[in-house]
Amino acid sequence: MPLFNTLYKISFMTARFIRLKPILLVLIALVGISSCSKSVDPPPVENSISLSGAAEKGPFSKGASLTIQELDNQLKPTGRTFTTKTIDDKGSFEFQNIALKSDFIQVNIDGNYFDEITGHQSTTPIKLSSLVNIRDKKQFNLNIFGQLEQKRVQYLVQSQKLDFKTAKTQAIAEVYKALFVGTAAPSTTESISLSDSSDHAAILLAVSAALLKASESDNVKLVALIQTIADDLETDGRLSETVSTVFKNSLSHLNTDLLIFNIKKHYKDNGLELKNFNIQDQFTVRIVGEIIKDSFFKTLEDFQTFNNSIRLDMVRLSEKYFILEGLYSGTLGNTTLEDYTQFYRHRVSASNPLNSDLYNSYYRLIRAINLLVDQSRKTKVMDAQQFQYTGYTYLALLYDQMINLWGDPVFVHPDNYKELENGPAIARSKTENVRTELINGLKTAVPKLAQADYGLGATVLARLLRDQGLYAEARVQLDRLMQSGLYSLAAPFKVHSSLVPEGILSWDFEAVGSIPRNDNAAWYSKGRIHHIVRYSEVLLISSEVDYHLGNTLSSLQQFNQIRKRNGSTELITSGPSVWLAIADVYGQDMKNEGLYFAALKRVQRAELELSIDKNKLLLPIPEVQLHQNALLTQNPGY
Repeated sequence: MPLFNTLYKISFMTARFIRLKPILLVLIALVGISSCSKSVDPPPVENSISLSGAAEKGPFSKGASLTIQELDNQLKPTGRTFTTKTIDDKGSFEFQNIALKSDFIQVNIDGNYFDEITGHQSTTPIKLSSLVNIRDKKQFNLNIFGQLEQKRVQYLVQSQKLDFKTAKTQAIAEVYKALFVGTAAPSTTESISLSDSSDHAAILLAVSAALLKASESDNVKLVALIQTIADDLETDGRLSETVSTVFKNSLSHLNTDLLIFNIKKHYKDNGLELKNFNIQDQFTVRIVGEIIKDSFFKTLEDFQTFNNSIRLDMVRLSEKYFILEGLYSGTLGNTTLEDYTQFYRHRVSASNPLNSDLYNSYYRLIRAINLLVDQSRKTKVMDAQQFQYTGYTYLALLYDQMINLWGDPVFVHPDNYKELENGPAIARSKTENVRTELINGLKTAVPKLAQADYGLGATVLARLLRDQGLYAEARVQLDRLMQSGLYSLAAPFKVHSSLVPEGILSWDFEAVGSIPRNDNAAWYSKGRIHHIVRYSEVLLISSEVDYHLGNTLSSLQQFNQIRKRNGSTELITSGPSVWLAIADVYGQDMKNEGLYFAALKRVQRAELELSIDKNKLLLPIPEVQLHQNALLTQNPGY
C-alpha cells in the first residue's frame, strides 16, 4: 500500500527531511488511508416504497396475514419487518409506504386459501414464503414455487456465491425439471399468477393441485411434502426417487377438467373472467385423469353417480368438439384467436393446444368409461350390471367422433385399459377393425339398454353400420328405433328449446343446477338445449341408408321431412344428387353439431367444398402424444 512505501522511504531520508513538520507525516498518512478505502460501499439508503401483488396456493382468502422481512445481500434478516393482510379472496395484498434499505426481502403469508380440488375454502391455514428482489419491481406474486425454490436459492447465493438473479433463474428451472414440467421456466417465480391464464399459470395450478392431491387435502401433510421437496432440491436441484414417484403419480391422475372448472368459477365469483388453462401440454408425463378405485363402487347410487359424472364430462367434451369441428368444416365463422384460426384455415399444427386438449380429453373420458364398464361387469350390486351396456354405448360414440377427426385410434377398451394404466406404448388400430369391434359390442348392448339409453345406443350402432357399409343391418336397427315411438321431429321453435320430443342425448343449460356453458358457447349454441345426438340425425342416417339400398323415393321422403319442418321447399331429385342433398341438410339443419365434416367426407366432397388437400381430411396427432407413446404414428402430411 502507498502508506507503507512512504514510511519506508522516510526512514532513509536525510536529517533535513526528517526534521519536516509533523503535519507532513499526517498528510502522507491521510493520502495512504484514502487510497486503501476506495472499495468501501456507501451505507445503504433508506427508501419508502409501496409493494403489491397476489398470494396464491389457490388464491389466499381475505384476511390472510403477510409479513415482509428485509434481507441483506447474503439473504440474512436485517431485523426490519412490515405486515399487512390480503384484501380479497383473490389473494390481493398491498404494503404501503414501507421503509427499506435493501433490495432483498422474504415475504411470508399465513392464512386459508381456495382449494382447487374441492372447490371450497380450506378448513385450516397454511404458510408460504418467497425470496424477492424488489429493485425496479413494485409488484410481485407469492406462490408455491417460491416456497419450493427458497432453500435452493439460499444455497446457491450463500454457498455457491451466485448472485441473486442467477440463483433465482437456476432454481426455478431446476424446480420445473424436477416436477416434470416440459415448458421453459420463467426467470422468476414471482412473475407467475393463476389469474393470467398463461402456460405458467396452468403449470402452477397443476403443481399446486398435485401436491394437494398427494397430501389428501390435509394441510399438515401438504406442508410436510412441500418441506421435503424443498429439502431435496437444496444442494443439487434434484428430487429423490421416492419423492419424485409420489409427485408423478399424483400429477398423472389429476382431474384437470374439474380443477379448471373450480378455479375459473372462483375467479368469476370474485369478478374476474379467466380463459381456459392448457395443462396437458406443459408436462413430460401423461395426465391420464383421476383414478377411481374399485372400492368406490359399493352401491347402486355409486354407479349412478359415476355414470352421471361421465355424462356431464361428455357434455363438456362435445362443446369443444362442436366448436373445432364447426370451424374446420366452415359452419362457424373465423375468429381472431390464432389457435382457433388454425382450424378455420385448415392449418392445424401438431403443437396446437386446442387439438391436443381435445385429444387428451377423449382418452381421459374413455378411461373413466372403461372403468364403469369393467366394474359393472364384476359387481353383485342389484341393477348395477346395466351400466356395462350404457358405458359401451358411450365408448362407441366417442370413438366414432375421434375417427372422424384423427382417423385410426389407439383402441383402449374395457379388456385392456388396466394393463395400459401406466402408459406403455400402444400402436393405432385400423378404423375398420375398431368399428367391427364396437358394432359387435353394441349388438349385445343395445337390446339390454334401459329405455332412456336405447335411442343413443341404436343411433350410434346405425352410424357405425352405415360407415362400415353394412346398410341392410343399419336399416334393421333404424326401423326398430323409428317404430319405437320414443322420439320424433320437434317443431322449429322447440328443437333447441325443449328436450322432447327430439333429444336423444341432450343437456338443458338453463335447468336448475346446470353447469355453465363453454366460454365460447356463443359461437355454436342454438338455444338452451345442447344436443349431442337428436332425432333429426336418425332420419338423415335412414335417408343415407335407403339411398345406398336403392330406395331413392324413401330416401327423399325422409330428408324432406327435415327440410319441410325447417320451412324449406321439398327437393325432387334422383341419382347421386340425392346423396349430396343429404349432406347439405347436415350442413344446414345440423351445423355445429359435429356431423357435417364427416358427411362431406362420406359424399367425397370435403376436399372440394373446403378447398383442402387430401391429407387435411384428418387432423394431426398432437406432438405431446407422439412423445409419450413411442408406437404412435403421425397422420400423413404432418
